[in-house]
Amino acid sequence: MAIINCPSCDARISDKSKVCSHCQFNLVSGKDTEGLTEEQIASKAKLARMKKRYSLQMQAMSGIIVFLLGIMLWYFVGQRGLDSLSHYLQLGLALAGGIWYLVTRVRLISFKKSA
Repeated sequence: MAIINCPSCDARISDKSKVCSHCQFNLVSGKDTEGLTEEQIASKAKLARMKKRYSLQMQAMSGIIVFLLGIMLWYFVGQRGLDSLSHYLQLGLALAGGIWYLVTRVRLISFKKSA
């Protein structure tokens, strides 16, 4: 008895089992309970991966926008003095956007390396 990876969900299962206990993929006929073949499942997984990458890219773009918004507010509006609360809020917005962008870029790089 050997342990193999399910072609549908990539979970570890016995090679003797006829149906995956995690996703109910039928290993004998090569179809899952929805009637999808292995090629359709691979296509579905590829599409899900592309959606995840797109989502991470949009999150990174949102971080850049928040960063630039904070910098522009600080530069154009925040000329009143360094002691005002609005000055700290503008710089905090820029800092939060910058950190958001950097964290998302690290997540995107690790996601691409996991492929």
